[in-house]
Amino acid sequence: MGVDKELAIVTAEDVGNFYQCFNLTMKADGFQWVIFNVYGPAHDNRKLEFLEEIQSKVQSVECPMILGGDFNLVRRIEEKSNENMNVQMMEAFNEMINNTALRELQMTGSRFTWTNGQNPPIMCVLDRVLVSNAWEDKFSLTSVVTGPRLGSDHNPLIVDTGGNVPGQQFYFRFSAHWLQQEGFREWVRDKWPSRFKYDPLDHWHVISSKLRRAIKG
Repeated sequence: MGVDKELAIVTAEDVGNFYQCFNLTMKADGFQWVIFNVYGPAHDNRKLEFLEEIQSKVQSVECPMILGGDFNLVRRIEEKSNENMNVQMMEAFNEMINNTALRELQMTGSRFTWTNGQNPPIMCVLDRVLVSNAWEDKFSLTSVVTGPRLGSDHNPLIVDTGGNVPGQQFYFRFSAHWLQQEGFREWVRDKWPSRFKYDPLDHWHVISSKLRRAIKG
């Protein structure tokens, strides 16, 4: 992991069996947050240990946070190109995300982030970015794009917070008078995302994020 010292100060570092994290303070505005680099085990017999360690660490952190890396786990059936799934691990992964109140940032670009390179290939979404609500409040226009796969069986994930240097913190607030504006209810209904095929909490996170972006725009 590396940090541009012109932008942020590393105030603490922690290394676990499956993660490395930095506590950062931004020089521009003093905003404090934590960034995690995550690497999940490939073998099933250590995946529960991995999830327990990540959950315990996340729940001990009080600052806004972002976690990214190779989790070596899928969340949904459509995240794998074949039907050979470990449903128990998939459910345990989703439970950890719900227990920690994290939200996955939606990616654009490649549908999958890993391939075994065989013929025919097996492809999965093993890499992802998770954030806390407080982190997303600060960087509400963040996007995640998959980069080209070069010299690796994984696609890199490029996270853009929507600005070169963090500035003043602005929180999104709903204004009740918008409900009185002509056509507002119809506009919201038109922007409302169609139902996704995963759990209700994830679906609500997607809805709230898309509506917040649309109303800000």
